[in-house]
Amino acid sequence: MNTVSDTNLGFTYKHAFWLLVAVLIFNASFGDFFEFGSDADEVVLKRQLPQGDWLYITRYGAMVTDMDTLRFFISKPLDGNDADLLKKLNKGGEFLITDSALENVVIQETPDGVAITLKGAVYLYFSEEYVTEGDQLRSYRITLTQLGSATRD
Repeated sequence: MNTVSDTNLGFTYKHAFWLLVAVLIFNASFGDFFEFGSDADEVVLKRQLPQGDWLYITRYGAMVTDMDTLRFFISKPLDGNDADLLKKLNKGGEFLITDSALENVVIQETPDGVAITLKGAVYLYFSEEYVTEGDQLRSYRITLTQLGSATRD
């Protein structure tokens, strides 16, 4: 005959639930210390655009097996030092990710946005970028010219 002790499992769903809750609370409290995400490492270029917004380029230094990447953002002017800028930019969305070296990137202003010429692989590209500030919406047309697909030397 089965008794309660025979069917009682040592690790129940109730224990698993509370373990999960504890892990989530720990991650919410100390997550910044253990985060190994794909956030950028440094701001390598800041450039004001004619409409008053800024073009930011950040560099992500990848692990040994991956290529470093440049990430391009258009944003309203951001205050603070580079570490503060990185936190704010990494929460937003980039419009271009490439493995180009900064010296292989040429940026020109156009009447309706920005023209970017680069040498290297493009991993992500959006041709339109929008910046909102209050009730005002500004759009930027992003024209991309890629010279060859060879990665940087």
